[in-house]
Amino acid sequence: MKRRHLLGLGALGLLGGWALRPTDRARQHDAYFAELNRQLQRDGEGIPTLLLDLDRLDTNADLLAARLGGRLQLRLVAKSLASIGLLEYLAKRLQTQRFMVFHQPQLNQLARSFPQADLLLGKPLPVAAALNFYRQLPQRLDFDPDRQVTWLIDSQLRLMQYSELAKALGRPLRIVLEIDVGLERGGFATPQALSQALQQLRQQPALRLQGLMGYDAHVAHSPPWQSQQRAFNEAEARYRQFINSAQGFSDLWPAKPLLNGAGSLTYLLHSQQETSLNEVAVGSALLKPAEFDTPLLEEHQPALWIASPVLKVVDGALPYLQPLQPLVRAWNPNRQTAYYLYGGRWPAQPVSPAGLGYDELYGRSANQERLMGGEGTQLTSNDWVFLRPTISEGVLGDFSEIRLLRRGQLVGRWSTIGNT
Repeated sequence: MKRRHLLGLGALGLLGGWALRPTDRARQHDAYFAELNRQLQRDGEGIPTLLLDLDRLDTNADLLAARLGGRLQLRLVAKSLASIGLLEYLAKRLQTQRFMVFHQPQLNQLARSFPQADLLLGKPLPVAAALNFYRQLPQRLDFDPDRQVTWLIDSQLRLMQYSELAKALGRPLRIVLEIDVGLERGGFATPQALSQALQQLRQQPALRLQGLMGYDAHVAHSPPWQSQQRAFNEAEARYRQFINSAQGFSDLWPAKPLLNGAGSLTYLLHSQQETSLNEVAVGSALLKPAEFDTPLLEEHQPALWIASPVLKVVDGALPYLQPLQPLVRAWNPNRQTAYYLYGGRWPAQPVSPAGLGYDELYGRSANQERLMGGEGTQLTSNDWVFLRPTISEGVLGDFSEIRLLRRGQLVGRWSTIGNT
């Protein structure tokens, strides 16, 4: 009797364990992606393709403009919007010619493409890269770098290097000083350090101070023991301390200083309350890749996709474990089938058809990415899979162009700016 009791408990345990097996998540393309799938089957070029939904982009841009409400100037971040066509489109819609640039070749491209632009460096470049910018400028150009480029200085050493560059070029250089408002990523760490740099700057007449830059992305990722509002208040207080320190140098401090900060993750905080800034830099919020799924950006919409052709649809068996595949399929219906894509290893997650995922047991591939899913996706080697980038920075440069969508239809193309 006792043995039967134990056997019964064992059977119940097995049944209970079986009930915990993964549910089948496989779905077909929803209506939005099903239409894109049909269009790419008809008009696609058979290679991985970057897609940008202009309607969603417009919604994000209009939301950004409404939130800023003219109270803060907007600077578009070129590294996250790396396409001249995209930057032209947004500059017109958002009525700005201010751009933040992070790569020297992109700096030269924007100087040629936007003769009226105000270009601000978003990171301190090696002085050799700055010299290369001037070397590569065309002789005849409507763009005047002495008035339209501002370099970022993060240390007294770089201050001296750029002073020597200005002397060698025989031209003035506009600069802003990077301050650390809590991100711990460099820049002048204290108001006292900033004062020392400003004292040094007094001896460098070829450098012209425009203002300060303090990036506060850490505020959006405040830990549980630190409220976001408190983190914002602390960063804002630090920024004000740096301003107070700089204002003591009235001979250097401009009448209308540039006070740049924020970013996609925190621009909303600055638009909703008192801030020391007069300008915010925004890029990724306009495309909303997956890493920007934060409460502050909840109303923004994903607008960027990677579409990749399905090369193969095969049984989901793993090497050396083929005899176990029937058991694996029975336990996890999401490992029934393997789908191989053209290309891969993008910083992106599969979004359509639903239920697809990377096969971490098999490994990632930049050549033929393997996705796992159930048969309910109903994918064939004539179909496309859609992925949502986790970031836009760097991703646009991995593709030569962006294909544009308007009302769900393919309507045009923009070339991208390379990552180098």
